[in-house]
Amino acid sequence: MTAVIAFVSAFVLMEGVSYGAHRWVMHSRRGMLWHASHHAPPAGRFERNDLFPLCFSVVGFSLFALAAAGALPGWVWWTAAGITTYGLAYMAVHELFIHRRVKAPLPRLRYLEWLRRSHAAHHTDGGEPYGMLLPVMSGERRRVGASEEPDVDADRLRRARQRDTRARL
Repeated sequence: MTAVIAFVSAFVLMEGVSYGAHRWVMHSRRGMLWHASHHAPPAGRFERNDLFPLCFSVVGFSLFALAAAGALPGWVWWTAAGITTYGLAYMAVHELFIHRRVKAPLPRLRYLEWLRRSHAAHHTDGGEPYGMLLPVMSGERRRVGASEEPDVDADRLRRARQRDTRARL
């Protein structure tokens, strides 16, 4: 039972960690050195922003290693599993479904369409929402996000990314 609680708690709490990292690290002056590549037109298969998940994965890997070595309690291994599972879900939703960085057939689910519209609202001006799997927005931002089409026009998105990048740098 402890393993289930550790796993689920870690997965759920990672949305708050994701929000905080996106809002106060990635959108900070220094964080935008990497994150601006995500708000700019794609310049290749990889972008500097891809370094963030690599850095964040060090935490999960370290927890796995320390728990497996017996240096930390066994429930920490399940916490690392919850963190890693959140990272995989984030990657699938953000990279596959929202930005379509890998071409694959995808389901058309209302939840995923809502995530895409919410993320399009963020890319419009770099503001809310900063979360990924539960992108909470104020009433005003919800109206902006609701007006966005699920399949964001590539030219409009590119112009929004350029405006956001200039505004943040």
